[in-house]
Amino acid sequence: ASRTDRLIEWCRTHEGERKKLFSDSTQDAREEGRSKQQLRHGKNQIYIEMAKAIFLHDETDEFRALAATNPGVFASSIRSRLDVLKTKYRKQNTLLGQTGAGRTYEDLLSNEKTKNILAAITKDFPWWADLHGWWRTNPAYNNTFSAADVGQDFSARAVEL
Repeated sequence: ASRTDRLIEWCRTHEGERKKLFSDSTQDAREEGRSKQQLRHGKNQIYIEMAKAIFLHDETDEFRALAATNPGVFASSIRSRLDVLKTKYRKQNTLLGQTGAGRTYEDLLSNEKTKNILAAITKDFPWWADLHGWWRTNPAYNNTFSAADVGQDFSARAVEL
């Protein structure tokens, strides 16, 4: 598995840390009936934990050794990779535009207008579905997201006026 695959898998299996890392909001926590996840030790500590999971099983002997003895050396690389993923995620979202803003992956997949776009997105960027599940309503990551209700049809409403 690639390093990015291991990064995504780590995020899947470490929900609390993932929420801390990607800015758990008070509103999300309230809507889900849980407490907001607080970032106690800083993101760097999370990056170190991620580094262990990603690089302890690396193909490169040197990286495996560093992950075992000094995983902190990978923190900036992980931060950079997450920034690259964010940039690519945003680029893919432009293909969906406002049509896909805020909608779940399952909603988009079941929609005739968006399922072919999704196929192209996930072929080019296989981590999009996971990232969309975590980032779709977070404007820090999804700049096509609108806080308006997904089902609102503003153009039809404007015509009525």
